Amino acid sequence: MFKLLKTLINEAEKQSKQSATAATKSIKKTGSMPKGAIPKQLLKPRAWVEFTLKHALENGWESFTIHQSHKDKATGEVTEEEITMPASILHDGSHIYEDSVTDKSPSGRQMIHKEAMSLSKQRKTEGHPTYAEFEAEYVDESASDASSESSSTTSSKKSVVKMTVAEKAALQEAKKQEKEIEKEKKKQEKEAEKAAKKAEKEAEKEAKKQEKEAEKAEKAMSTKVKAPVPAAALKTTTTKPVAPVAPVAPKKQPKPVAKEEIPNDGMVHPWTYKAKKYFRNFDGETWLVGADGGCGAWVGVYDIKTDKLDTTVPEPEFADDE
Repeated sequence: MFKLLKTLINEAEKQSKQSATAATKSIKKTGSMPKGAIPKQLLKPRAWVEFTLKHALENGWESFTIHQSHKDKATGEVTEEEITMPASILHDGSHIYEDSVTDKSPSGRQMIHKEAMSLSKQRKTEGHPTYAEFEAEYVDESASDASSESSSTTSSKKSVVKMTVAEKAALQEAKKQEKEIEKEKKKQEKEAEKAAKKAEKEAEKEAKKQEKEAEKAEKAMSTKVKAPVPAAALKTTTTKPVAPVAPVAPKKQPKPVAKEEIPNDGMVHPWTYKAKKYFRNFDGETWLVGADGGCGAWVGVYDIKTDKLDTTVPEPEFADDE
């Protein structure tokens, strides 16, 4: 019984809340303005603007000022522009702005609704005769005469800029050029970035190429013959022509070096010649001592009879030892 009573209480509370929510929504819908409808307090100001535009197009207009504001999102500063619009002239039966006839607009430019709003405000403030005409023929449809103007307070900073139509056009052109310059700057930055990436890829490609060449050279150096080496590995497979040597006058023959200094065992052996260390075989073929202690660079062929190294003899090529 207790559980059943608790369930009934919860269900009653739930239905009560749903009814309250539905009532609130109904009140909001009933009190809202229908979509597309004009508030009654704005009917007269709007009718005055339309009256002013019609009168201006039919009879012309005097010079007036357009007030508009721009707020800087970064600083919060509000800049108010005051643009002086020129008076009208009669051109081909129509009232147009003075100096508005150009090659692009040979018929000139007439007033539009947005500009008529500024003219209507100025005429009402200055007590222009047309406002009395409007008052005489206007039928107030609203129950109460609400004011069409509202004042707003703001803590933002304000600055007022006064200019003519020509000055406003020049300002707009300057802003347009500034955008074009910024667009061109971004384009150049993208091209520079693209060129830098291309150069980086080329440098990376060249570095890999050099790295491969270095590895290839290192492998070639690792296969170089070390001392002592069997004479069979030093046999030439091809004979290269030796450049002829011009005959020289006989000189005093040095003391012959015993041929037994290097054994005829088919190997190269350490050999010192004029206080410098070499590797030499029995046939006189001579190499420098390398940094690793093995055969280094080719020197030439040692002549035991003249006790000289003939450096003009090319280094022999050796067949692989099978």
